[in-house]
Formats: sequence, structure tokens, C-alpha cells
Amino acid sequence: MCAAQSEAAESCLRTIRVKRVSLVDELEERIDDLLDGLLSREVFNRDDREEVQVLDLLEFKGEEAAGIFLCLVTHVEPETQSDTVGKSKAQPLSLEYNQVKQKHKEVLRRRSESMLYYNTRHGEKILFSQQYVNLLLVNGHQGLDVKRHEVLAYGQKRLSLQQKSAEHRQITPAQLFSTAGGTRPVKKILVTGVAGIGKTILVQKLLLDFGNNKDHLGFDFIIHMTFRDLNLVNKPVNLRELVLRKNRHLSKELDNIMANDDKLLIIFDGFDEFRHYRRCDVDAFVCEPDDYGEVEEVFTSLMLGELLPNTSIILTSRPTAISHVPVGCVDRFVLITGFSLAEIKDFFQRYYQDDGLAEQLFTVVAENELMLTLCYIPAFCYIICCILKESKDLAGDNPRTMTDIYVQYLVALLRSHTQERAKASSGDQGAGAGQQLSDAVLKLGRLAFLKLMDQQTLFYANDPDVAPLEGCPLASTFLDKTVAQEPGCTEDVYSFSHLTVQEFFAAVYCAMTDQPLPDVLQHDSRPGEDMVKSHLDLFSRFLSGILSERNSKLLARHVGLSCDGGKEEAYRQRMVSNLRRLCENGAHILNSLHCLFEQQNLSLGQDVQAKTLRLNVSDEALSPMDYNAIEYFLKATAGDLSELDLTGTDVSYKALRDLTPYLLKCKMLWVGENHLDMDMIQVIADVLQLSDSMTHLGIGWADIGDEELLILSDAIRRKKILQELWMEGNRVSCRGLQSLIDLTPNPLSKVVAIWNDVTDTEAQSLRSQCDGGNSLTVDFTEDGMWTEWGRWVFNRCAVSSNEKLLAVLYKMCKISTDCLATGWAKTFYRDLGQLVKSRIEQCTEDDDMRKRLEMFERTLCL
Repeated sequence: MCAAQSEAAESCLRTIRVKRVSLVDELEERIDDLLDGLLSREVFNRDDREEVQVLDLLEFKGEEAAGIFLCLVTHVEPETQSDTVGKSKAQPLSLEYNQVKQKHKEVLRRRSESMLYYNTRHGEKILFSQQYVNLLLVNGHQGLDVKRHEVLAYGQKRLSLQQKSAEHRQITPAQLFSTAGGTRPVKKILVTGVAGIGKTILVQKLLLDFGNNKDHLGFDFIIHMTFRDLNLVNKPVNLRELVLRKNRHLSKELDNIMANDDKLLIIFDGFDEFRHYRRCDVDAFVCEPDDYGEVEEVFTSLMLGELLPNTSIILTSRPTAISHVPVGCVDRFVLITGFSLAEIKDFFQRYYQDDGLAEQLFTVVAENELMLTLCYIPAFCYIICCILKESKDLAGDNPRTMTDIYVQYLVALLRSHTQERAKASSGDQGAGAGQQLSDAVLKLGRLAFLKLMDQQTLFYANDPDVAPLEGCPLASTFLDKTVAQEPGCTEDVYSFSHLTVQEFFAAVYCAMTDQPLPDVLQHDSRPGEDMVKSHLDLFSRFLSGILSERNSKLLARHVGLSCDGGKEEAYRQRMVSNLRRLCENGAHILNSLHCLFEQQNLSLGQDVQAKTLRLNVSDEALSPMDYNAIEYFLKATAGDLSELDLTGTDVSYKALRDLTPYLLKCKMLWVGENHLDMDMIQVIADVLQLSDSMTHLGIGWADIGDEELLILSDAIRRKKILQELWMEGNRVSCRGLQSLIDLTPNPLSKVVAIWNDVTDTEAQSLRSQCDGGNSLTVDFTEDGMWTEWGRWVFNRCAVSSNEKLLAVLYKMCKISTDCLATGWAKTFYRDLGQLVKSRIEQCTEDDDMRKRLEMFERTLCL
């Protein structure tokens, strides 16, 4: 049999496997005639005739027997096997198939045509086409720092992501499955993005376009499944049952749909909400649509191509869960980066349906950096619009903190959604109604708090913690309710309208009740040291803001909730003590600075009175809001700054320039692992010329060359205060280092310039020119300082992204054989090799990233 015939014949057996269940039902009345036909054609013998499991026997009889069987089923006499297969393959293109295809599009259009806002009034219908605003999709893996609260991490990285969009990396929904340059076909796509960024909106856009016959993706059928629904499956299930749960209209043609799996797209929405997402590294697979398995086994079998291998899949997830997506199956990574400034304006116009009003309110937002920054995330943009719509006096009282925004959001929605209910009841607006209001807020807060502590964002109706909300008039205002269907029953599934809304309500409950303050608020940890607790960063900021005098008064006046004054004072004392400790030991302090900022009370900063003022905000790409918090604290303390660590923060020229008044009082400044362009180097040089304090400067891995170093050396020469200059891992040559010779050992007692563009011969020459001999270090020695240095570098690598780790590895693997013989180097490079190995095992990026890491693993293990 030729290859084409073999392939065609194999599809006959496959068709029988896929259609097994429907064949059993359809052929029950014809089984005797079929058996006689198979006997007359010598497919079966007399012994076989006595067997009733015809379909099982065909598996053993082979492809040719399967082809004859299909012909008998369709009453067609086979001429050749290829003819038989051709006719069986043409079957899915029947009139019935196309009719079901059109009906399915109508169903998806009806389900997707309305925008589902959580607090839409009863009977209100908002067309998706009128409200949808384009989302920016970045093609390629762009991992967020999942060691931090995801919304905060996104806020820091947004600008660089959207700049990459401008560099022709942006794609449209229609291009999701397109290929370029003859690469392998795109079948499996992972769409990631933080909470509220628009993942589900993108899915709704795809479904609506398909339903409106905008067939730019080229599929016959799209099956949409949510993990909220799949969470209800608590027994073995097969793919057929999963599809039919919400698509009973596909039952008659489902066999043909699955037989043509190259024309099928399955969308799985909300992987991070899947109860079993940590259990998707399964050992058991299902290979046929009728095979039973646990729901995670069916899902993983589809992702890995063990089941319906030609099917295309889109999987959406928040960044927190993507490390559990089956490794190696993803063909394309897509990150939703939210809105650009133009899209924010577009959203305002669509929301208000009044160009003049939209322009007026957008101007209010544009003049408030905090509000504008938040609007780049669509869910926040909606919240801001909601506040502006319901709160007429907002323009005169712009919020300064995140808590300000959410308190006004709470007050605005309570005002809007309770007045009509109050009128409809008895018109009673007295104390009883106010008490009912505050009780309802605390019930929502209790649910939010309990589930946040357990890192849960979905709550099912049968959960005992949900029961107290039954009959609560405010539940529909702040909770999004969806109906998850299980054959024979349905169950309501609740979630707060956005992750941050849950965190805010949790903070309200913690502040306004006798609930003890969580221990996690007592300290800050370096990113990566305590990933479990980092999800409470924003909750702790909200708690601080609610316990501030101005917001507690606002909540008392409008919501009827009063905070115990003793709790407020105890919290403030605890905050001051925490800040003092973090400043003195140099631990990571950024979230505590934000908590102070939320208080908007400068006297608290003055109370810190630390013996030494050390601010460590390293290893986090800082946003404008972060710099606001840093400057607020430095302004409050008004003392000399012993140390400021901005290493690996993507510091900008504007941020560095704005910090200049505080840098002039800084003794040790670390700005390495940032791209320091000439303008930023000039800011540092100006500080060196004017400062009477700065004695230590770190600019390692900052991509500086000879020209930048010449500017710095001239500034050092003018003031002669700087004692140590750490500039490892740059591209400075011997010519640049020559400019430092006359500055060593006075004032520069130590210049560390390893991993620059200097040869061994040049290094020896430079050392001989230095008066002190050991002041300028351009290669490794047995000096004891390298053990501590190696530990410092390794700790930084451990909390770096894979991209940053690779950038460091390129430098660190350029090391002489003599150095590798030293004790500290053996330990350092052994530990580094283990780190790279673990990153490879956890790698969720594309194949290129994994291959580059594997290259360094081989180098380090030599």
C-alpha cells in the first residue's frame, strides 16, 4: 500500500473511533444486515459472526476492513480503498454539518453580543460592539515579575511592554494563528495578563466575530469552556460530555466536528481559576473523545496533543499560574498589555456616550498621575469612569492614593445602587437603613478577607462563607455572579468584580472589626524570599489607607463604619517601628513606604528617626507611583541618606533627576543593572561634583563605555570625595580605565572593573600604573572579598527574570581558568549551575529561551 493510501485508510479506523458512540446508537436496528454484508465480503468469518462487538473486531481486522465497513454504513459499494476514504472524508461537508455550523454561530453571537458588567441594572443591555475598545496584544513571552503582586508588577512594566508593541510586535486577534517565515504551524496559544487586563473580553471578541461570520481565524467550530465550569466536574469525564454541557445543539454532528479537528478551536478561559491547575503534570492521558479521565487529564491530553492532535487551543491565564501549564506544548505566547492613551480616550467616549462630557472627565484623569496610570488596565479604567459618573464632586477632591480611589468608588456605588432600593422600600432613610448598609459592607468584607487569606478568588454557592450574603442587597453591586452548569444541576459562582476590589473589602473588614492585623504586615521581604505573602502587598496598602484619619472619617460619614481609635494608633506605631527596623538593616522596604504614603501623614515619617537611613528598593522595575512613595518618605525624614539601592529598577532619567536633592545627601548609591544612557550619567556626574557625602557608587552591568566613564572620572576628580567605584560587567576598555589611574588610591581606594573589555596583558599594565597596586581590580584574585561578592551576585541572580539572568551569565562565563581554581569560584559556579538547571525545569518561555539556558548549563557543568 502506498503512503497516501496508508494515510487515508488510517483515517477510516480513526473515523470509526471518533464516531463510536453515535454508530452504536444509529446501527442498532441494522446490525444483522451489516454483519451479513461483512461476511459476504470476507471481512468477517463465521466465528466472527457470532461476536456482537463489531467495532472492536474491526480494530483487529485493519484499515481495509474499516473502509469496507464505512461503505456499508453509507450504502456505497467500494471500488478502491482510496475512493472509500475520499467519500468518508467528504461526509462532514454535508448539509447537516453546515446547518449545525451556522446554528452554532448564531448561539455564540447571542451569548456574546452583550457586554457583561457586574453591576449592570436589571434588564439593561449594553452591546459589546458599542463598548469594546481595542486591546494591545504583544506577541512573544514577556514574563511579569510573579514574585510581586501581579497588578503592581504590571504597572511597573507597562511602558516597556507597550514600547515593544510599537516595535512591530503588536498583533491583532485575526493574526493569532498566523505564521511567518515557514515556521511550524501555530496550534496552541497561551494568552496571559494581569487581573482586569481584558483576557475574557478578548475571548468574547473572538466568539462574537466568529458568530458574525468574521471567519478570520479559519475554523468551522469554536468551543468555549471556562474553568469556573470545569471546577464543578468532580468525577471522571470525557471530552464529548465536556463539549455537550453547554452545546447540546452539536450532539448530532459532534463526531464529524471532532473528525475534522483541524477545523476546530477550543478556548479554555481562566486557567488560574482552575482548582486543579497545580495537578496538570499528569502521567495518564486520554486519546479518544469517549475515553474517561479526570478533568485535568482531559485538559492536559488536549494541550499535549494526545487527544485530537490537530485541534487548535487558546488558553488564558493570569501570570500567577502559567508555570503549571504543561511544558513544551505552547506554540505562541501572547501578553495583553491593556490600553494605550488613545484607547483610554476611546473608552471614556464609549462609556459616557457624550463627547463633551467624556473630554471634560478625561482631562480630570489626565491631570492626576495616579488615576491615569491605573486607567491603562481596562478594569481600573471602568472603575475610574464609574466614580466620575456617580461622584459629582470628585473633580474638586482628586484622590492622591489608591485607597482614596477605592473609598470614593465604594461611596459612589453605594449612593447609586441603594437610593432606589430605599425609595422602593418605605422611604426610610434613618438609622436602621444606615446600619443595614454598614452590615452589608462588613459581610462582603468578611468573605473577601477569609478568601484572600486562602488565596481564593472564586466562591461557590454551597460554600458556608457565602451563606451570610443570601438576601444581601449589595451583593450584586460588587460581586460578579456566573452560573456554572453541570448535567442535571446548576451552581452560582461568585467573584469580586476585580481582584483589587476583593483586597479593598478585605482591608475594610480588617480595619473596621476586631479582626487582628495579619502578621504578614510586620515586615517587608526581598522579592522572591516570600512569594506566598507578596499577594498581600496591595491589601496592606489599602489597610493603611483605611486606617488613615481622612479615609476613616469619610467611611464613617458615608457608610456608617467607624474604626476603633486604639487600632489606628497601634497600627501607626507598628508602621513607624517597622520602617525604623527596615531602614537600619537595609532590608527591602518598598511596600512599607507605600503604606506610609497611603496614610498621607508626614509626621509619621519624622517619627521614624532611624540611626542609619538605608533604602533598599532593588530588583523591582519601579513605577512613577513607587517613586512618589520614595520621595514622600525622603521628604518626611529630611535626614542624611546612608544608602539608596536602585539596582535593577529600570530607573529613568526623569526619576534620577527628580531624586537629585536626596542624592546630594546620599553616602552610598547603587544604580547598577540599569541602562544608564549619557543623560543619566550626567545626572550622576553632577551629583558627584556637588555632593559632600557620596563615598560609594555602584554602576555595574549598566552598559556604560569609555565615553560615559570619562564624564564620571572628570566629576570625581573635581570633588575628590568618592572612595569606591564598582563598575563590573560593562564595556569599558583599557583607554577608559586609564582616566582613573591618577585617582587611585586617592580618593578611589577601590575600583572594581572585572568583566569589562580588558585583556590580561592590559590588566597587568593597569595594575602596575596604580600607586597602591591593589586599588584597581580588573580580574579575580584570592582576596577574601570575592566570597561575599559571589554570594551577593548569586542572590541577585536568584531573584532575576530569565532574561536578566542570561544577560549576567554572558558576562560571568567569561572567566579565566586560573580563577576557576580558587575556592570561592568553585562554590559560586557550582551553585550558579544548579540555579540554571532549576530555571530550565521551570521554564515557561519559548524554545529559544530554554536552549540558551541549556547552553549555559553545559558550560557551567564542565
